[in-house]
Amino acid sequence: MADPRFFTRAGPFKISEIASHIGARLPDATDAARLISDIEDIATAGDGSICFVTNKKYLAHLNESRATAVLVAHKHVAECPPHIIALGCDDPHAAMARVAQAFYPEAALGRPMPGQMPAGAPSTHPTARIGENCQIADSAIIGANAEIGENTQIAAHAVIGPGVVLGRDCTVGAGTVVGYSLIGDRVTLHAGCRIGQCGFGFVPAKAHIKVPQLGRVIIQSDVEMGVNCTIDRGTLNDTIVGEGCKFDNTVHLAHNVVLGRHVLIAGQSGIAGGTQVGDYSQLGGQVAVYGHLTLGAHVVVGAKSGVTRSFPDHTQLMGVPARPTRTFLRETATLKRLSKSSGKAPSGD
Repeated sequence: MADPRFFTRAGPFKISEIASHIGARLPDATDAARLISDIEDIATAGDGSICFVTNKKYLAHLNESRATAVLVAHKHVAECPPHIIALGCDDPHAAMARVAQAFYPEAALGRPMPGQMPAGAPSTHPTARIGENCQIADSAIIGANAEIGENTQIAAHAVIGPGVVLGRDCTVGAGTVVGYSLIGDRVTLHAGCRIGQCGFGFVPAKAHIKVPQLGRVIIQSDVEMGVNCTIDRGTLNDTIVGEGCKFDNTVHLAHNVVLGRHVLIAGQSGIAGGTQVGDYSQLGGQVAVYGHLTLGAHVVVGAKSGVTRSFPDHTQLMGVPARPTRTFLRETATLKRLSKSSGKAPSGD
C-alpha cells in the first residue's frame, strides 16, 4: 500500500471496471461487482488488492499471496491458483501501469512536486513540525506535515516536501530537494542533492506508458551524500540506503535499489533499478551496475567497471563486463603478449 502521507488514492473500483479499462477478460463466474481498493506488489498485496506477474518465475508466489486479483499474461492464466481472480492481459506490465494510473492519477502526473506552494504561502507550512534548535534558512521551503528533528540545519533554497521525515542532527545543503522520503539521524545531504524524485519507469510502447512511482526513499542514520547525488523513489516498494553509507559527488541510485550498511560509492557511479548491494561493499568512480542484480557483502568494484551479473560476498571486480580482478588482469596480460607477438603494439603503448 502506498504511503498515504505522500500519495492520494482513488477508488475503489469494481473488478469489471478494471478489466474494461485494460481490455482484459473477466473469468467466468467472477463477481463483476467485487471491489478492488489498491494495486500492490505480489509479496505485500492483501485482500481487496490487485497485483501483477510479469515473469513466469514469480507465478509460484501467488500460492502464498493474499491478493484478490492478479494481472497476468493470457498464457499463464490457467497456472494461477483458484483463490485469486486472474485477469489475462496482452502485456501485464502495461496493464499494471494503467491500473496504477487509475488508482493514483496525481502520481501518474508526477505530482505533487516537493516545493509546490500557493502564491503568498509561508515558506514553512503551518502543519510542519520543527524540532528544537533547528537552523532553517529563510529561503528554504518546508512542506505540509513534514517533520524536522532537533538540531537539524537546512540551508538556503533547500526544499523538504510534504510528509517528509528528517531526523535529528541532520544537515541539508543549499538547493537540495527531498520528497517522498523518511530519513534517519545524523544524515548529511550536500548541496544540490535530489532525493525521492520519480524513478525512470516507463513501459515501452508506441506511446510509452508512465508507471506511477508509488514507493519511498528510506535513508538510515549516519549516511553522507556528496553534491548532486540523485536517489529515485521506488515503484511500489522502497529504495533503501543502509546505515552509514557514504557517497561521493554525483552518485545515482535508480528505483528500488537496496544498499546494505556502510557501502562506499565513488563519484559518477550509478546503480540501475532493483539491484541489491551488500554491507561494506565499495564501488569505484564511474562504475555502472545493471538492474535486478545482487552483489554480496564486501564486494569491491574497480573504477569504470560495468557490472552485468550478480556476484557473491568478498568478490573483487574490474573491467567491462566486470569479472574477478585476477581474471581481468590475466586477460589483459595475455592480450598484451599476443599483441606484441603479432608485431602490433596495443593501443596506448
